[in-house]
Amino acid sequence: MKLTLLYVAVLFLFGHQVFAQSNTPCTAGVITAPNIAVNASCTFQAGTTVGATAQTNAANGGTPSCGSMGPDVWYRFTAPASGSINIQTSTGSITDGVMALYSGTCGALTQITCSDDVVGLMPAISAGGLTPGATYLIRFWQYGGGTGTFNICVSAAAPAAGNTTCAIPSPICSGSPINFIANAGGSSADVINPGNNYTCLFTSPNPSWYYLEIATAGNLVIDITAGADIDYSIWGPFPNLANAVSNCNTYALPQDCSYSPSPIEQAVVNGVTVGQVYVLLVTNFANVVQTININQAASNTATTNCAIVPLPVGYTYWNATYDENVVDLIWGTEFEEDNRDFVVQRSADGMVWETIGAVAGNNTTNNAQSYSYTDSQPLSGISYYRLMQVDADGDIEYNTVLSVNSSDIEPFTIYPNPANNNFSIYTKSKKTEQVVLTDLVGKSFQVDYTTTSNGLEIDCSNYAAGVYTLTIVTNGTAQSQRLIIKK
Repeated sequence: MKLTLLYVAVLFLFGHQVFAQSNTPCTAGVITAPNIAVNASCTFQAGTTVGATAQTNAANGGTPSCGSMGPDVWYRFTAPASGSINIQTSTGSITDGVMALYSGTCGALTQITCSDDVVGLMPAISAGGLTPGATYLIRFWQYGGGTGTFNICVSAAAPAAGNTTCAIPSPICSGSPINFIANAGGSSADVINPGNNYTCLFTSPNPSWYYLEIATAGNLVIDITAGADIDYSIWGPFPNLANAVSNCNTYALPQDCSYSPSPIEQAVVNGVTVGQVYVLLVTNFANVVQTININQAASNTATTNCAIVPLPVGYTYWNATYDENVVDLIWGTEFEEDNRDFVVQRSADGMVWETIGAVAGNNTTNNAQSYSYTDSQPLSGISYYRLMQVDADGDIEYNTVLSVNSSDIEPFTIYPNPANNNFSIYTKSKKTEQVVLTDLVGKSFQVDYTTTSNGLEIDCSNYAAGVYTLTIVTNGTAQSQRLIIKK
């Protein structure tokens, strides 16, 4: 009797639950691949292909459309109410993985998409338009064969954006970071709105349009991040939204734009003034269904009007402080509408987030409310916090990201960031022992620097454009921040 190869370990490895895994999607006509819960944010689970074999017969999904096949394992999940999900992976002993997403029934599986080399050499999939409550299958293997370990998670995402024309842009503000499933397989902005000057955007596929209104003067700096290639253009200033909409199809030279191959962009408009309106176009050049995040950058000094955004919660304050080995988070609201929960999330780099707790909301109220949460085991050094507000129907919104320094070392500052040919590190430490740049693939570079009275001067002209983690070691303690190099 042939038995389906099944791993039933329930060990815990590096803080991640090790899932039972199946080398086949089905047994006796029934889907038996282990289930992965779809969480509000990514919660990695450890996986392994050790002991699996490569199976490409029709009953086991056939031959996938991307990546050199190797021993594969399967998972299943149930599509959330939004019909949109993110599947992320990270390295274990496997550093070059491939993944495919399937729908259908046993013996009649249909590949939806296949992913290879999205985050470094590891795959990631964002998919929308799934049937809520339906079962879908994930297939994972090491590129070119071999076996090993990896991490995987599935999280719910917001539905696809519908704002595909500058005549109907969606409102955003610096106090309300957003994430959305990018449009894919659609018309280009220069086809939908052909009269605009798209300058450096040689192509403008799958557009999503937004507008924002300046509340406090300064420099407007917006981070736009995704899993694969995106681009942007920003126009303005306009005196008001009505003027911005009426000029749709006649936008002149943009204030800033980028056609780089990077999945991480940063729009910059210096010297904005109160009341000005700007229109932001984000294009999905990769033409894959993926999540795009928009948030104010660390170097942003302007603020924008959040009254234009119909928020389910109106925040009055949001603070994080480090005191006696804990981080105290406090926030208040002036109104709430169908507010179920506040989910507290933490990050070591401001990019990868983990959920550390939750606080119940007050459903619908027009009375002021106060909330608090204590992180009793904070990360060492600089860490980041945000709130994920969850509606009664499962919709989510993120608030502004805060940073907290839990070490005795004064935090350092990078300027300019993004950098081009050089940048400075401002630090109060008198003894810097090491500076290291690490790219998204995990490759590290020792960096030469020149010591000045205020800190360090660094030449980065020989480094490729992209997103790096900059780590400095001072007085035996390491601190890290994100650095973007643009060319």
